[in-house]
Amino acid sequence: MDKMSPLKGLGVLIAVIVAIAGYIAAAAALHLSEAWAGFLFLLYWSMVEQAKPDRIPRSAIGAFVGAGTAALMTLAPLAMGMGPGMALFLAVVLLLVYAIIMGWAPIAVNMATMIFLTVGTIPHVQGHADWRQVFFGILAGIVYFGGLALVAGALTRKKADTPAEA
Repeated sequence: MDKMSPLKGLGVLIAVIVAIAGYIAAAAALHLSEAWAGFLFLLYWSMVEQAKPDRIPRSAIGAFVGAGTAALMTLAPLAMGMGPGMALFLAVVLLLVYAIIMGWAPIAVNMATMIFLTVGTIPHVQGHADWRQVFFGILAGIVYFGGLALVAGALTRKKADTPAEA
């Protein structure tokens, strides 16, 4: 990989700032109280999956499975009582861990699943998260950041397909 020039690096930094500011503005306009979930999706998808558009589905499904399982830690005890609810939550977690060990259902059980499960079980998140908003935050991150990647990819392909003038 070629070393990036300082000027090009500055251009990339400005593009990142504009993209992040756009997401923050969109999240504010949508009244998303859990916009962090969209940023967590971006972190996973960009760092692990190199922001490849074809990796959006596995990243998105994994994020929703992980967040859903974390939500189970709060919601199952409320619905079933503490003992049975926590037993259900722990059984699902063990099933997910076994599935990732075995390589089963990698589109749904992957590192995105485990990251969202881990963050979602942080005691502060458990005590204060609005799970509906967490899911909307993930969806907003997928649509916004995934959409930007798709548009950028289309523009790059169009520019590459345009013949250079002599």
